[in-house]
Amino acid sequence: MKRQARAIAIAYTPRLHRAAALMAAVVACALLLYGIFLLEAVSSTAKRADAGRENKALTAELSTMQARYLSYTKEVSPERAERLGFVKPTEVSTVFASNPRPLTLVSE
Repeated sequence: MKRQARAIAIAYTPRLHRAAALMAAVVACALLLYGIFLLEAVSSTAKRADAGRENKALTAELSTMQARYLSYTKEVSPERAERLGFVKPTEVSTVFASNPRPLTLVSE
């Protein structure tokens, strides 16, 4: 009985080395891919955090610009325009655009 078991083990030994090398290569590739995917996940999380901080900064800057715009629009008035040198137009013209003709000025 021992001779039969020994004969089977000797017969499959060359394939066992190939199988072990193949399994080692598969495990090494799996670990490499796992490391790559893990690094990509960490990188994506870091980029998302940076984008969130940048979004908050832009939102604050936009809020400041909107407040400044509103304060400037409150300052605009006909009296201020006259002080800056603007004059009222004497004649108002309307511009019409039509398909067959180019733009024309028509007085009302």
